[in-house]
Amino acid sequence: MERRRFLRIAGGSLVVGSGVATISFAGSDGVSALVAGSLQRVASKLGDATVEAHGSVAVRRLVVSGARDPDVVALADPTLVAGLASRATVFATNALVIAYNPESPFADALERDWRSALRREELVVGRTDPNRDPLGYRTVMALGLAGERDLLDKTRVVPETQLLRNLEGGAFDAAFAYRNMAVGHGVPFVSLPDELDFSNPTFSNNYATASVELPERTVRGAPIRYAATALTEAGRPWVEKLVSGRERLRSAGFAVPESYPTRIRVRD
Repeated sequence: MERRRFLRIAGGSLVVGSGVATISFAGSDGVSALVAGSLQRVASKLGDATVEAHGSVAVRRLVVSGARDPDVVALADPTLVAGLASRATVFATNALVIAYNPESPFADALERDWRSALRREELVVGRTDPNRDPLGYRTVMALGLAGERDLLDKTRVVPETQLLRNLEGGAFDAAFAYRNMAVGHGVPFVSLPDELDFSNPTFSNNYATASVELPERTVRGAPIRYAATALTEAGRPWVEKLVSGRERLRSAGFAVPESYPTRIRVRD
C-alpha cells in the first residue's frame, strides 16, 4: 500500500515533541494539508482538506523524512519550501507581537513599557522553539535586535499550537506571538516597533543583521512571509482557495500586500 493511501486510511494522533497533532481523514480521496501552527485556524475553515498543524520547521522535517506525504504545505517562511518544491505562492505577511493575558497583574505595565515589564522577575513569558518554527527563531532574533537577549533565560518554551492556549489558561503573563494568533484568540497584544517585528520590508537590512543557528542551517532575519505550494495535482485547488482569500486572511489578522499573491521560485 502506498504511503499516501495508508496515511489517509490510518488517521489517528501524532505526538511530536510535547505537542499532539490529531489527524481525522475523511477518506482516501481527501486532500491533506500540512500547515504552520499560525495558519491552523484559517486553514481549517477552508474545508475540502484535512489540516494538520505544526511549527513550519517541524512540517518540513515531517515531509523530508517521509513521515508525512501531504498534498499541500503552507509555511511561515518561504525558505523552508526549498527541497519540497521548486515554486511556491507567497500570500500573506504578519508581525511579531507580545500577546498578554488581560487578567495578569502585569497587563498595565506591559502596555506602558513592555521592555521594563518583561524584565520583572515575577512576570512569566512564553515563546516557541526556534528549532521547530519561525516564530521561535524570530522571537530570538527580535530580542537580539532589541538588546534584550538575556530575557530568553526567563522564558518558557511550548509548541506553537499550544502557545496561546497556555496564555489564556494563565500559565504565562505574556507570550511572543504573531499578530494573527492574538487576533484569532481574542487576546490583547502590544505591537513592537517595525524595526523589531519583522513586518516591514523597509527594515530588511536591519532584520538581516540578526541570525539564529539551527541544526540544518543558519537563519537570517527577514520580513515575515507565508508561502504555500501543492505537492500533488489534487492539492492545487485548495492552495488557490487559501492564497486568493485576501479578505479572509486580513480579517484573521494577517496582512496582505496589494501585490499578493505572487509566485516565487524557491532556491535550494
